[in-house]
Amino acid sequence: FIEEVQSNWNSTIGGLPYAIRVLSGDKKPLSRFFTYLYKESIFCPILAGDTPPQKRFFDVILMGCIPVVVSCPTNPFINNDGNRSTVSWHTDGGRPYEDAYPWTPESGNVYPHHAIDYKSFVVEVPCSIAEVRPTIENLMNNYTDIRRRQLNMMKYAPLLSYGMGADSHRYPDAFYQILQSLRHHVDNLKYVK
Repeated sequence: FIEEVQSNWNSTIGGLPYAIRVLSGDKKPLSRFFTYLYKESIFCPILAGDTPPQKRFFDVILMGCIPVVVSCPTNPFINNDGNRSTVSWHTDGGRPYEDAYPWTPESGNVYPHHAIDYKSFVVEVPCSIAEVRPTIENLMNNYTDIRRRQLNMMKYAPLLSYGMGADSHRYPDAFYQILQSLRHHVDNLKYVK
């Protein structure tokens, strides 16, 4: 990705500046540095890492930044039940996104009205790093779509963190989602006599 940016991108995207940080060496930047960047950004590319569910995917959502993922075809041997998507947000031939992210509508591990519709806010880029910039620039021309994504993300973000404080029990959070998953699982158990 860095090579793509250095060789093919100019200093702005859609007329706005962007920030790319390369982490190297032993000195780790402070987490507040990333918190600031995420909060001040509209789009945050989440590129493949060691495993499909990247922590930064959830970090950017909680900071209000729309995740941008590279969407590639899945491995057909992994995706054989007909109910799964055919896209991986990790790598070409990787696991379907609903196996990597919690409570997707396609996962079947939660009732549909408790599912998190990631596709309602995540920006999916066709399976090419070169498509990240044009995809973001196209979206920047559509304020209505950006706002729709932000509002959907705001609706689901609390379900990806644990509530804190005396009134945390008043609002659904990740613990609530876990309980809903357990309820779904127990309701769907088949008892053998």
